[in-house]
Amino acid sequence: MFITFGLDANDTPDRIREYVKYGAEEFFAGFVPRDWLSKYGWEVCPNRRPLGGGYNFTQVSELAEMSEAVHKAGARLNLAINAHDNGSERVPYLRDMVETMEQFNPDGYVVADPAIMFCLKEWGIRRPLHISTGTGCFSMESIKFFSDKFNIRRVVIPRKLSISEIGRIVEQTRGMNVELEVMIIGYRCYFNDENCHSIHSGARRNLCGDMLLAKMHASNRFPDDWKDVATDLHASGIEVFKEGTRLNEFARHLTTNQMTPYDFSVDLCANGCGVEAALPKTLYQNCGLCSIKHFRDMGIDCLKVPLRGATDFKMPTLAIVHAAMTAPDPNPEFCRKLINSPAFCDARIHCYYDVPEAHVKRENG
Repeated sequence: MFITFGLDANDTPDRIREYVKYGAEEFFAGFVPRDWLSKYGWEVCPNRRPLGGGYNFTQVSELAEMSEAVHKAGARLNLAINAHDNGSERVPYLRDMVETMEQFNPDGYVVADPAIMFCLKEWGIRRPLHISTGTGCFSMESIKFFSDKFNIRRVVIPRKLSISEIGRIVEQTRGMNVELEVMIIGYRCYFNDENCHSIHSGARRNLCGDMLLAKMHASNRFPDDWKDVATDLHASGIEVFKEGTRLNEFARHLTTNQMTPYDFSVDLCANGCGVEAALPKTLYQNCGLCSIKHFRDMGIDCLKVPLRGATDFKMPTLAIVHAAMTAPDPNPEFCRKLINSPAFCDARIHCYYDVPEAHVKRENG
């Protein structure tokens, strides 16, 4: 298991060497040239970080320096062109961008849009592709579909799958010669991002920003076993609609647990966990450390630490992920000590994945 780590224009060669020292074996980055910016601004981004210059490389000289530093450090570099979709008028700009990036011998490309995968093939690009989480590979069948058509090295598993669902994909893809990557920390999309075609922006009051407020989450209305209920739907047939079944109880739960309008005079920690959790919430937003042991045991290849544009948070975040990844037994108690904030860890909304033994520990104090 290894870490892939997001780079941006604030990352110097010295920083890159430090990241490698702290466990990053691979990096990914985005490049947005000036002609693209003059045409589309930041709002339409080829790699899903349309938040300003600090999130991407914009100068060829910067890209060259970063690429050289990564490879000199003995690490790998993948370049992201993973927008969900691309209008036909953007394709010539994308081709120019790819031809520029090719000069620096990237180890692969992170791609979400199947149309761009076909374009890369048509343009003669033979480098390995990483299927972005934005593509939505929810099953072995979808992974096989792309692997049969393209040179796929890795698939980033959608972040809304449970640990058991990810485990099934791992089992079903053994022997396919495809690496599997999971998100492990940082901003977790509160929607199904592979089905979301809205555009991020730097504005605070946009759709994504408001959904960070915990009391707005529709998932708060769901019982903990809602995915088991969904699985039963397939197994039980018409019987599942009868009175007293799990589906019937699920519907009753939703109707008796109504969401209330959110008070936008927001406090330091929107779920009410107080000042003590504000710093880790700012640093990590969402944390999947407790799931690392599960992923390591099942055979996940790569942990993704994004954080492009979050320069001040990168080193401490990388350090704790590496500590959990390399620990002999990174159990919930060990991971909670790394975070060092009981209030943050006790709020389940901060969990990237549902780890039952971590929840039992919280409930039992």
